[in-house]
Order: sequence, then C-alpha cells, then structure tokens
Amino acid sequence: MKALIRAIARRLRERYSKPRKRQRRGHLDVRRTIRNNAAWGSVPFLTAWKRRHRDRPKIVAICDVSGSVAQVSDFFLLLIHSLHEVVDDVRSFAFSGHLIEVSDILDRQEPETAMREIMSKVGFGSSDYGNSFADFEKRYLRSVTPKTTVIVLGDARTNNLDPRTDLLRQISDRAKRVVWLNPEGRMGWGWGDSEMPRYAPFCNVVRQCATAKQLERAVSDIVASYQ
Repeated sequence: MKALIRAIARRLRERYSKPRKRQRRGHLDVRRTIRNNAAWGSVPFLTAWKRRHRDRPKIVAICDVSGSVAQVSDFFLLLIHSLHEVVDDVRSFAFSGHLIEVSDILDRQEPETAMREIMSKVGFGSSDYGNSFADFEKRYLRSVTPKTTVIVLGDARTNNLDPRTDLLRQISDRAKRVVWLNPEGRMGWGWGDSEMPRYAPFCNVVRQCATAKQLERAVSDIVASYQ
C-alpha cells in the first residue's frame, strides 16, 4: 500500500506540479495576433497568447483516525501525506473524539513516523464527529475560504452522538467545495450509526475510497479541478 501511494504521489507531482511550456505561455489568440500585425499585412511577426488564470490549490483535509476506521487509518494518512507532497497549501487535521491540527507533523516527517505520532496523539479513540466539527469551527473555520477544497475522510459513524450537520453546512457555505471520501461501501451508508445520508447534502462529492485505484482517481480529480 505504501509503495502504491508513493507511486500515486509521484505521478501526481509529475502531472500537476510542473506546468508545461504551453500551459505557461497559453494558447494562440488568433484575432489579437492578426490585429497586432496589421502593419505587416497580417504576417504574424508578433504573436499574442491567451492566458487562463488558475487558482493555486488550497486544501483542508479532516481525517477520522478513530477505532472504527483503524484498518484504514494508515491509508487515510498516506493519502493526506501525498497531498502535502503535491500541493503547496494544505492544512490537515485528525480526530477521534476531538480534533487536532497535524499539518506540521506531515510536513516535517516521513510517512511512517508521522502516522505513528498522529495515532499516538489522537488515534484509535471513539469517534465523535459532532465534537470534532465543533473543534474545527471554533479554532480553524477561518482557514476555509471560497478557494478551499475541504476533504473529509471517514466512515461518518458517530456512535449515535449528535452529528452536528449544521457545522458541516457552515464549512460547506464557506468552501469552494466539500469532498467526502468514505471507506465503506454505499450499501452500508445510513445503517446503524452511519450518518452519511445526513452529511451528503452538504458535500459536492461523496465517494467510496477503499482501494488504491479509487484513491488515485479521487486525488487526481481534486488536484485537476484547479488546473
């Protein structure tokens, strides 16, 4: 899994972190080129190029590392680590019963070391999405802007506690979009303590993400949306 995700991160870096010359220069603007060269009988000595503005990716990742997702916590954290390698502006958070920021840990440490430290601080607990969203709203909501893609990684299982969908709605109202990646199959959404159907209306994209192929497609789509 680690080798696959590192390969995914490498491919994403090659694809999105190094703009091609054509992307930097833009596309030929035929009308302006003809107009600029009217004095030479429209022989195109002076070319004009169309440039399309691209927003720099700004991502906020909120990752469930509770006991109910213990088997995929490494998978989630490797995903976030790959985003830190590909995108310059990423802030990352992890939670079980409460939420902490883990951006510095992911920026300065190798994946294995970072995962151990994060799990030792907040992992394997009883998940409380409502309380964790409240922590985010109280301390970090200002980090979400109209240019931000918010990624939530988790199974949306709340242990029958208040899911605080009102807080996810606040986040959604401020963000460019909200993407929820759930490791469970869709057949399980809404059963037991799963609140995925209640969270989904405040998300632009909701996907199952439990395999390397699903992971690469999801990250690629997120980063490509800024191209």
